[in-house]
Amino acid sequence: MLNSILETRTKYNGTYRITLRINEKDYFLAYDSLNERDAAELLESYLLHRTDDGKPDKVKLRHNKREHIVIIEADLRYTDNAKTEGPDETNGSQQKHSQILH
Repeated sequence: MLNSILETRTKYNGTYRITLRINEKDYFLAYDSLNERDAAELLESYLLHRTDDGKPDKVKLRHNKREHIVIIEADLRYTDNAKTEGPDETNGSQQKHSQILH
Protein backbone atom coordinates (compact mmCIF):
# COMPACT_ATOMS: atom_id res chain seq x y z
CA MET A 1 0.00 0.00 0.00
CA LEU A 2 2.82 2.45 0.77
CA ASN A 3 3.91 2.31 -2.86
CA SER A 4 0.51 3.35 -4.21
CA ILE A 5 -0.01 6.52 -2.15
CA LEU A 6 -0.32 9.87 -3.90
CA GLU A 7 1.56 12.52 -1.92
CA THR A 8 1.21 16.28 -2.09
CA ARG A 9 3.34 18.67 -0.03
CA THR A 10 2.97 22.40 0.41
CA LYS A 11 5.06 24.92 2.27
CA TYR A 12 3.62 28.14 3.55
CA ASN A 13 5.40 30.52 5.91
CA GLY A 14 7.92 27.88 6.94
CA THR A 15 5.39 25.13 7.71
CA TYR A 16 5.28 21.97 5.61
CA ARG A 17 1.90 20.33 5.03
CA ILE A 18 1.60 16.78 3.68
CA THR A 19 -1.49 15.24 2.13
CA LEU A 20 -1.69 11.53 1.38
CA ARG A 21 -4.41 10.13 -0.89
CA ILE A 22 -5.00 6.39 -0.60
CA ASN A 23 -7.44 4.17 -2.45
CA GLU A 24 -10.07 3.16 0.11
CA LYS A 25 -9.75 -0.53 -0.78
CA ASP A 26 -6.03 -0.42 0.04
CA TYR A 27 -6.69 1.45 3.28
CA PHE A 28 -9.38 -0.99 4.46
CA LEU A 29 -7.19 -4.00 3.67
CA ALA A 30 -4.84 -2.75 6.39
CA TYR A 31 -7.26 -1.04 8.82
CA ASP A 32 -10.75 -1.97 10.01
CA SER A 33 -12.05 1.55 10.53
CA LEU A 34 -11.30 5.21 9.99
CA ASN A 35 -9.69 6.86 12.99
CA GLU A 36 -6.94 9.40 13.50
CA ARG A 37 -4.76 7.01 15.54
CA ASP A 38 -4.51 4.61 12.58
CA ALA A 39 -4.06 7.55 10.20
CA ALA A 40 -1.12 8.82 12.29
CA GLU A 41 0.39 5.32 12.34
CA LEU A 42 0.06 5.02 8.57
CA LEU A 43 1.59 8.45 8.04
CA GLU A 44 4.54 7.63 10.31
CA SER A 45 5.10 4.34 8.45
CA TYR A 46 4.94 6.20 5.13
CA LEU A 47 7.49 8.79 6.28
CA LEU A 48 9.80 6.05 7.54
CA HIS A 49 9.43 4.22 4.21
CA ARG A 50 10.42 7.46 2.43
CA THR A 51 13.30 8.07 4.91
CA ASP A 52 11.74 11.41 5.76
CA ASP A 53 12.57 12.65 9.27
CA GLY A 54 9.55 14.96 9.53
CA LYS A 55 7.39 14.57 12.64
CA PRO A 56 3.64 14.68 11.94
CA ASP A 57 1.48 17.13 13.86
CA LYS A 58 -2.24 17.97 13.62
CA VAL A 59 -3.12 14.77 11.75
CA LYS A 60 -6.56 14.87 10.12
CA LEU A 61 -8.42 12.10 8.33
CA ARG A 62 -11.15 12.36 5.70
CA HIS A 63 -12.98 9.78 3.62
CA ASN A 64 -14.23 10.84 0.21
CA LYS A 65 -16.75 8.08 -0.48
CA ARG A 66 -17.71 9.48 -3.87
CA GLU A 67 -14.12 9.21 -5.13
CA HIS A 68 -13.28 6.12 -3.02
CA ILE A 69 -10.27 7.87 -1.46
CA VAL A 70 -9.00 8.15 2.10
CA ILE A 71 -7.16 11.43 2.72
CA ILE A 72 -4.65 12.00 5.52
CA GLU A 73 -3.37 15.53 6.14
CA ALA A 74 -0.78 16.73 8.65
CA ASP A 75 1.80 19.38 9.36
CA LEU A 76 5.40 18.16 9.34
CA ARG A 77 7.92 19.44 11.88
CA TYR A 78 11.64 19.25 11.23
CA THR A 79 13.69 19.89 14.37
CA ASP A 80 17.19 18.49 14.97
CA ASN A 81 17.81 17.67 11.33
CA ALA A 82 16.36 20.77 9.69
CA LYS A 83 14.90 20.36 6.21
CA THR A 84 17.36 21.45 3.56
CA GLU A 85 16.06 24.39 1.56
CA GLY A 86 16.53 24.64 -2.18
CA PRO A 87 18.09 27.82 -3.61
CA ASP A 88 14.76 29.08 -4.96
CA GLU A 89 12.57 28.31 -1.94
CA THR A 90 10.95 31.24 -0.19
CA ASN A 91 8.53 31.64 2.67
CA GLY A 92 5.69 31.75 0.16
CA SER A 93 3.67 28.78 -0.94
CA GLN A 94 5.38 25.91 -2.71
CA GLN A 95 3.95 22.64 -3.86
CA LYS A 96 5.45 19.26 -4.69
CA HIS A 97 3.58 16.29 -6.11
CA SER A 98 4.93 12.78 -6.24
CA GLN A 99 3.54 9.36 -6.76
CA ILE A 100 5.57 6.33 -5.93
CA LEU A 101 5.40 3.71 -8.63
CA HIS A 102 7.05 0.31 -8.24
